[in-house]
Amino acid sequence: MGLLANLQVSGDLAGLARRFMEDRADTDNELYRYLQSFQPNSRISFRQWWDLLQALDDRYPEEAVAVELGRLVGPEYVGVLGHLLLSSRTLADALQGFQRYQRLLHDGDRAEASFERGLVCLSWTTDFGPSSRLSDEVLLVGLIAFVRRMVTNPLLAPAEVHFTFAQPVEADALVADLGCPVSFAQARTAVYLQPWQLNLPVSTHDSGLHSLLEQQAQALVSVLPQEDPFTVRLRQALLASIQQGQPEADVVASYLCMSVRTLFRRLSTIGLRFADVLTSVRMQLAREYLLEGRLTQSEIALLLGYSEQSAFNRAFRKVTGLPPARWLREQKNSGSTEVYSHREGL
Repeated sequence: MGLLANLQVSGDLAGLARRFMEDRADTDNELYRYLQSFQPNSRISFRQWWDLLQALDDRYPEEAVAVELGRLVGPEYVGVLGHLLLSSRTLADALQGFQRYQRLLHDGDRAEASFERGLVCLSWTTDFGPSSRLSDEVLLVGLIAFVRRMVTNPLLAPAEVHFTFAQPVEADALVADLGCPVSFAQARTAVYLQPWQLNLPVSTHDSGLHSLLEQQAQALVSVLPQEDPFTVRLRQALLASIQQGQPEADVVASYLCMSVRTLFRRLSTIGLRFADVLTSVRMQLAREYLLEGRLTQSEIALLLGYSEQSAFNRAFRKVTGLPPARWLREQKNSGSTEVYSHREGL
């Protein structure tokens, strides 16, 4: 489990899970009562959100739970951010608002806009490690469902979608819902749009309401608790120790000006293990090195502090579902490594 687990998402998402169970008349059980304990406008950890999604997935094994949850996403489950997007003038304006105020939905990695291969790409950084498969499915299916609602076109589809996880059993349901080519085991979570789609008008545009909601969004962001400073410093220390070729707990602890015992105690307090967060950061660097193409796999293994290439290969496959060479081939086949040198906002 990576550093992202201890960061937070909007507690309104618990209402999305409740709606899913209510639609199935499945409310007389401990899971539903647990969901009722979350208050609107609260914050929950990514770990809690992931566990909730896994509990739903286990409870309904015959359904593509994340896809169904994504289809239900509406403004009532994303608070002020959702209403702000619905009052925007165009899809481009809405996506700019999403970038600006996305912390109202979640902490951690941010969505970034760029132009790649003639398409507009909205992708998520991986500075804090990967999210769960189910969470990423809900995110992108929900985003596209919301876009369709904004422009009043239930058939609107992105040009393509990328997920970081290996192809799941519900891949057919994902492709059918998104209505576009979907690639798995990619370097990042991303949705690609045709440039003309950004000019689509939002059917519920209201300039006066939009101004009021933007003021409210600014106020809400300003009072959100700061992201856990220990998590941020820990990631920086891990990166530094790996780049120095010394990814050991005592070295990381020295960067943080604490003892190894204190480091382990702090990690235990937030439910993390040193080995897990180290692996998360190593795999982030591994993807970057592989895509750059300047290093051999043996050199990458050495730089990341693995005793031998086979150990690196096993770790990489455990995280991505693919060995490094095959993962890189899939990146090249999908064209995801072709990025224009200029990066512009929407």
